[in-house]
Amino acid sequence: MSGRILKYLIFIWGAICLYAFIAIRFEAPFNWMLKENVVEGYWDKTKYGELYYFSMIRHFREEGLPPAQRKFEHSEKQASVKDCEILVFGDSFFEFSRHKQIPERLADDFSKKVHLVNGDYPLDYLASIGYSDTVPKLVIIERVERFIPLAYEKEHIIPPIQTSDIASSFNPFPYIREKLFYESSEELYDLMIKRSYLSTDLNALFATLKFDLYGKISKLTPTYLKDNPDSWLFYHDQVNETKSSFYYQHSDEQMDSIASNMADLSSKLFSAYNMRVVYLPLPAKYTLYHDVINDDPYNEFLPRLYMGLDKIGVKYINVFDDFLESDTLLYYRTDSHWNQKGIDIAYQDILRFIKSDSTLSTFL
Repeated sequence: MSGRILKYLIFIWGAICLYAFIAIRFEAPFNWMLKENVVEGYWDKTKYGELYYFSMIRHFREEGLPPAQRKFEHSEKQASVKDCEILVFGDSFFEFSRHKQIPERLADDFSKKVHLVNGDYPLDYLASIGYSDTVPKLVIIERVERFIPLAYEKEHIIPPIQTSDIASSFNPFPYIREKLFYESSEELYDLMIKRSYLSTDLNALFATLKFDLYGKISKLTPTYLKDNPDSWLFYHDQVNETKSSFYYQHSDEQMDSIASNMADLSSKLFSAYNMRVVYLPLPAKYTLYHDVINDDPYNEFLPRLYMGLDKIGVKYINVFDDFLESDTLLYYRTDSHWNQKGIDIAYQDILRFIKSDSTLSTFL
């Protein structure tokens, strides 16, 4: 009898493991187990603030966030790179799907063909798709300030244009290999354990208890303010000693190098592809709102960057000053990203800048 029970238990456990193996590779079966569905995209597809999910401490749930919408680049509105009039490179701010984002607004408001790429390296992207046209395009490069020292630490190089073998497009083995050795498997297994129907509430209960008793919180959100219901979380790379941090003291040589590399990228995109570039550097949340926790001095990264770009004639849109002057909250308290008000201010600044520049205004 005990052998039969053991056999059944092994079969059940094997079935669970097989299901988990399959589920992390396909969206529908993966979500059958989860209390909150995860769909294509970033952490904005969650119910609470993105940063809450690193620890799942109940004090840091941000209630009432708008539900996620379909991302622009996954919709029929997205034009192809070849056909687009405005090409946008951005990070998760321009992909943040709780709100209609700026690339989609440009497409709708001005009936323009817009293509959005989530990426740091335009030259690599264009080479990877074999792009060689010289039809004029407006290129907007958005980057939150904590990523700028990393994205422009070195000069961007034009790689050889890649060509693909027609026969290789019918090769099924890369797809099979990707599904068998899934790149995100460890992260998704962890997510399945933490956020299944059976585990979510228990996990939140124990995480909150550990925080209340011992102050335990994820290393990814080490800086916080517990003030229910107005608690705050800040991401680790804004408060550490790396180049992305609010506290890192960039030398004058480093700032000059960053500005120079941005100018060089702009020049290469124009000379190689006839693309006119304007940069949109965005302030990190900690830069704007660290004063809810402390009065530490800012390293002045954005103002120093603006000065460097001005000296060498690089086009950029200054949203930092308008953000500082706003008397309303522009970012979510337990998320890294901006809210509708922040998007609205940045959008108006973009339109104002483009329309005032004779070399850019024709694109609108």
